[in-house]
Amino acid sequence: MSPLIKSDAKVQLLRSIPLFTKCNARQLRRIAALTAALDVPKGQVLCREGEIGTEFFVIIEGEAAVTMRGRHRASIGAGGFCGEMAILDGGPRVASVTTTAPTRVLVLSRREFEDLLAVAPEIALSLLQAMAQRLRAADLANRGRRAGAPIGT
Repeated sequence: MSPLIKSDAKVQLLRSIPLFTKCNARQLRRIAALTAALDVPKGQVLCREGEIGTEFFVIIEGEAAVTMRGRHRASIGAGGFCGEMAILDGGPRVASVTTTAPTRVLVLSRREFEDLLAVAPEIALSLLQAMAQRLRAADLANRGRRAGAPIGT
């Protein structure tokens, strides 16, 4: 992984990411200072299922596959994010996330993630909504498996 994107460009980029759309200019500048932008090659593991997570990722360009127990569950594209659960509760990663194309990400450590939520608390609501959607989708998939229906993504 190699760093890229200067601060001003990062602020402009942050404006286009749904997670940060409710942030004002001051918050975006602070978030830009907190985040590290990285260029990640295809096939790079961002999160490994079962490992303790120490980073939160926002995909700004490219795509990654989400797998659980080796089975594909979802794809994450530009504007998507991963790693929030392990950062929030300190538990192990529940899924692996691997880039499927050259990908640019913003990455935050646990400390930077906590600072992010302090700087822009409205992001917490967006994270909670996304986590609720993921939980609801997982619940529906589990119900389908119990009923013998095929597993979706």
